[in-house]
Amino acid sequence: RPHLSAPENLMGVLGTFHVVRCVNCRHLFMNPRPTLETLAACYPAGYGPHRPQNENSASPTSPEGEEKVAAPSAPQKTPWYLRPSVRSIPGLKRLYHWLTDTRSQILPPPPNADARALELGCGTGQFLDSLRSVGWNCEGVELVAAAAEGARRRGFPIHEGTLESAAFPDETFDAAFAWHVLEHLPDVRASLQELYRVLKPGGILAVSLPNVGCWEPIVFGRNWYVWELPRHLHFFNPARLRRLLNETGFVDVKVTHQRNLLNVVGSSAICLKRVSPRSRFAARLLDYPNEPKLWGQLAMAPFAIGLAWLHQGGRLTVTARRGDSSTAGKKL
Repeated sequence: RPHLSAPENLMGVLGTFHVVRCVNCRHLFMNPRPTLETLAACYPAGYGPHRPQNENSASPTSPEGEEKVAAPSAPQKTPWYLRPSVRSIPGLKRLYHWLTDTRSQILPPPPNADARALELGCGTGQFLDSLRSVGWNCEGVELVAAAAEGARRRGFPIHEGTLESAAFPDETFDAAFAWHVLEHLPDVRASLQELYRVLKPGGILAVSLPNVGCWEPIVFGRNWYVWELPRHLHFFNPARLRRLLNETGFVDVKVTHQRNLLNVVGSSAICLKRVSPRSRFAARLLDYPNEPKLWGQLAMAPFAIGLAWLHQGGRLTVTARRGDSSTAGKKL
């Protein structure tokens, strides 16, 4: 059943693309959509997630919320709100960490010195750097050649292509991460089954993705920032994703609503750009989600935290563990 039609809003890819809803399970997906052979062409040079991130953007967190940050490559000026004289104020450091914990990624400690981690859709390797900094032996899979080369320059083994083409042996990894990747995959179920195969029993799976079940697509309609057609092929709500993970053998599924308003900023920019196509402010606002500034995160934190508490966050972080073989394919 047709749901909406929209142009590509971010990178100048020509065409109008269509999202439909399955009449049986209510799942939303792009149709028609790119094939594996044409998918890479949907990611032009300069695509935001393939650019090295600003050091002031949100940092990965441990499950307890403590920041785990890889060492910066060059000295940077310390902002006023991080200077020792300011951070010495009682309670300010705790408040700062609470406000800046977006819960967008987790960075668990490795279970042993030989633990191996895989990042699917690793981009230029920034999160792999964070994994390595806490002791993981890690490698990545990346579809786009330029991004894969950037990750290789950081010293990581990178498999250029898809998860299936990498052909890892069974039960290779202790953990697998896929940050804003599932929505880009032509066959999400098949990819989750492959992740199940390459994870060791009890291995961690951690993913993030847009939340189509929140208020944002209702308010912004076809201007919702993370429709991102034709690169986003599937759109999940928490219940649908939980069910799919259970059906592919994963257990202990935990869904966290991220505490950020990046989709709102991007969607507002798209609305403004439609009214004023040449607006420089709209262009800067549209690029903000790729390189969010810490001051902006602090300013929006109270609203973002409130929406997450109401389970209306526009982005989800989901963790699960690989169950034993008896859970694979079982509908829970």
